[in-house]
Amino acid sequence: MTGTILIADSVATRRIALRARLAPAFRRVALATDAAEALAAARAEAPEVVLAASDLPDMSLADLRRGLARAQGAAGATAPALAIVTPPEDRAARLAALAAGADDAMPAATPVALMLARLRRLLREREDAAELQLHEATRRALGFAEPAPAFAPPARVALLAADAGTAAARAAALSETSGTRVRPLDRQAALALPPEARLDAVVLAADRGAAAGAALVPALRAQGATRTAALLVQTAGARAEAAAAQALDLGAQDALAGPFDAEELALRLEARLAAKRRADRLRADLREGLDAAVTDPLTGLHNRRFAMPELARLAAEAAREDRPLSLLLVDLDHFKAVNDAHGHAAGDRVLAEVAGRLRAALGGAGVAARIGGEEFLVALPATDAAGAERVAQRLCAGVAAGPVLSVAGAEVSVTVSVGVATLPATAATEEAATHAADALFAQADAALYGAKAHGRNRVSAHRPAA
Repeated sequence: MTGTILIADSVATRRIALRARLAPAFRRVALATDAAEALAAARAEAPEVVLAASDLPDMSLADLRRGLARAQGAAGATAPALAIVTPPEDRAARLAALAAGADDAMPAATPVALMLARLRRLLREREDAAELQLHEATRRALGFAEPAPAFAPPARVALLAADAGTAAARAAALSETSGTRVRPLDRQAALALPPEARLDAVVLAADRGAAAGAALVPALRAQGATRTAALLVQTAGARAEAAAAQALDLGAQDALAGPFDAEELALRLEARLAAKRRADRLRADLREGLDAAVTDPLTGLHNRRFAMPELARLAAEAAREDRPLSLLLVDLDHFKAVNDAHGHAAGDRVLAEVAGRLRAALGGAGVAARIGGEEFLVALPATDAAGAERVAQRLCAGVAAGPVLSVAGAEVSVTVSVGVATLPATAATEEAATHAADALFAQADAALYGAKAHGRNRVSAHRPAA
């Protein structure tokens, strides 16, 4: 279904003219005569973008923005982007709209190509925000939500210009106006920054050679230090509007056509940095949620959801690289007796301590996971049968070496039984890796039962038939 752009303007001729200019946008266009009608239409039509006149008679722009957010939030949808259309040459109205929190502000006389490029940028950003919010909602539903950090470090912002003097002067002006330290940077130096010198925003002042300046956008997007930075492009000269449209379509987050304006750039920079902070937080939350989904919260080891697909991947890698793969299955002996005698809280502490001793015995090698109540899995890439048995014996001895817990003055000791199986080099093709991993798990499980049957606190290895 085609999306909707909503035009809100009290002047009929302006509504009609703007609708005609949006014909190439390939979107349905709805009309409203004032802010109240726009809010009603937003609830009914869920527009992607609202283009509102800066002089709506019945509501301030800030109140309109809040109303749009509430209207869409009640319907469970992402709020529309709000772009303000100002009278030609009315810089004050444009700045007021940006200060009120509009996602964009543009003169009514903006060339059609640039206006459409601005709309495409707003649509892309809205889709990106909706996707991140969906991930965030899923994470909250799974109980992984964390409060947003109260402190944000100072933003790292650079300004690039055609020459060092211009860059220094404009960086100083933008720093003073925005309250954010902006450092001048040579264009070649920006393209050579190491990834660890990551920037939060880059302002590209392209007074001369505007098209060439816009063409720097994909180059900056390809560099580690600037790949995720908010890119703002300021163009001037005869083809300033065309270069700004090009920059937006190449991936810039904002573009300003015309003479350098520190005050307007400062407002746009502030909005871009706020949007980047929100997106960075949502991405970090998503990464943490994914980590939590494959981590056992009690022991800090991987869980079964991670371990079984990882075992298949390691089996495929072993087949591809013609290397062995060994597997240990580790089970605590008589663990139920610990829970019965000391309670489940003590049992949890025992599991956490055993996991720590398992990590110590591995010394950073292999993949360890808790795959059941008191059962652990250890995958050892590039490890043959003899090497795997040595690791298993070290693990068995490490757990039994001393008490794992002291409860009411009584020391609690536990032991483990370990089953070992090895997939020899060239034993399976990469295509048969899943079956090979399943067979390896079954062999290690059978060996574990053998260790249990022969007295526990020991290692038993699967021996392939001769």
